[in-house]
Amino acid sequence: MRNKTLRNSLLAITGILIAAFVIWQLTKTYTSAEPLSESDAIDIVEKMYSGKNPEVSLEGDVYKITFENKQGNYEIDVHRKTGDIINLTKISEKSQEKTEAEIREILAKEQAGEIKTIDKKIEQDEVYYYATVVEGETGSTYKLQAITGEIVDVVQNGKEPQNASEQVPSTPEPPVQQISEQQAIELALQHVKGVVDEVELEEEEGQYSYFVEVETDQGEEKIVQVHAISGEVISIVLED
Repeated sequence: MRNKTLRNSLLAITGILIAAFVIWQLTKTYTSAEPLSESDAIDIVEKMYSGKNPEVSLEGDVYKITFENKQGNYEIDVHRKTGDIINLTKISEKSQEKTEAEIREILAKEQAGEIKTIDKKIEQDEVYYYATVVEGETGSTYKLQAITGEIVDVVQNGKEPQNASEQVPSTPEPPVQQISEQQAIELALQHVKGVVDEVELEEEEGQYSYFVEVETDQGEEKIVQVHAISGEVISIVLED
């Protein structure tokens, strides 16, 4: 009887020791887990919120990260030890670009003239509208900031002749920020495969275009019209 009691006591003690060892191991594993690094916290923001241009600061055990995405600018708090998102605050809305209708209203207030075309173009991560305008005998190109609508540049494209006797062949004055002839060729060849025979820059109602003549592999002659400012392929015509 005494031996049985002793055996049961030993088993109980052994069980307590095993349980204590398991708990100690679990506690050790939890406490020895490495906290998030700054790059880990940024990775969470980029993957979960498509965040860009993050700026990080550490306050105690909390990473405070500001970032931007398509919806606006945000500040997020990430716990350094657990990786939990503690707080997410929207700081500001994303600035919206002006619509084409709003750009027309701005130009109307300027009494710029008759608007022929409006094109949008990205330059060094900034978006601009280019509007070709005809007033009387003169054509102009207006450059406007897409978000604010501010007119940042105006270029006179030249005066139309009064009659046929005044028409003197000349090289048209290039518009502001025009694409190069080589760029026009590359854009044309993306749409029509072949060999370029000739390239001409022409102006019509204040709008400038490159006309790229391409001889295709099938022996056809095609003329590709490329907008000299936006690079848009306006038309492709099979030459007779």
